[in-house]
Amino acid sequence: MPATMKTEVVGVKETIKALREIDPQFRKDFNKGARAVVAPMVAEAKARYPSLPLSGMARSWTPRQFSIFPWQQSKVRSSVKVKTSTRRNANSVVYVSQGEPSAVLFETISNSNRLGSNIRARSDRVLWPAAERHLPAIQLGVALLVKETERKVQGMVDR
Repeated sequence: MPATMKTEVVGVKETIKALREIDPQFRKDFNKGARAVVAPMVAEAKARYPSLPLSGMARSWTPRQFSIFPWQQSKVRSSVKVKTSTRRNANSVVYVSQGEPSAVLFETISNSNRLGSNIRARSDRVLWPAAERHLPAIQLGVALLVKETERKVQGMVDR
C-alpha cells in the first residue's frame, strides 16, 4: 500500500500562478529556486540507487510492448526530476518524480509478490526515505522562496 505525505504551505499555488501573469521571468526564477531547495534531497536519492538491485534486472523485459528493464543506473539517476505544477487537481506544487520505468517499479513494488520481496530483501526504497530526511529543510526553503517571491512582486507593484 503506497504511503502519502502531504505538507501544505498556504499561498504557493496562487503565488506561482500570479508570477506568470506578472512577469514570466519571475516564474522561471521561482522554478529555479524550487530546484535549488530540493537539490540536496535529489542528490542523496541519486547517490543511493543501487548499481543493480537484482541480477535479472540487467536483462531486457518488455511485457505488452512496454519496456521496463534493463536497469541502467545512469538512466535511473538522471530520470529523477524536480517539477512544479499549479494545475487545479495537482496534489503538489513542487514535487520530485522518477521517470525511468525500472526505477518506478523499484520504488513502488510491494512485498506481496516474489519480485517485490526479493528486491526489498536487498535494497530499500530511495526517494521516500530521502524526502523524509530532507522534509523540514524543503518546507522551510519553499516557504522562504514564496516570501522572497512575494516581496519581489510587491516591490514591482509598489513602483
